[in-house]
Amino acid sequence: MTRWLSPTGSLIIGTLENIPGIARLIDISDDGRIEYLGGTDILWDGQATVQRDGKSVFVDEGGDEWAFDQLVKAPADG
Repeated sequence: MTRWLSPTGSLIIGTLENIPGIARLIDISDDGRIEYLGGTDILWDGQATVQRDGKSVFVDEGGDEWAFDQLVKAPADG
């Protein structure tokens, strides 16, 4: 498997994702304020990789975000 690095040399660990969910609630007040129960049901079928300018967004081990054309292949020996 090819390993990829950010331009700063940090290992790419994944992609940035949007994942819809249903936040469980206890109540809705008369003015629309929500009291949440504290859990969210994740709707995995709606998961989608974040795109910027038509390019997938990758995340390095430091949490920084990069486009594919900014990534560098890691040397085969390291």
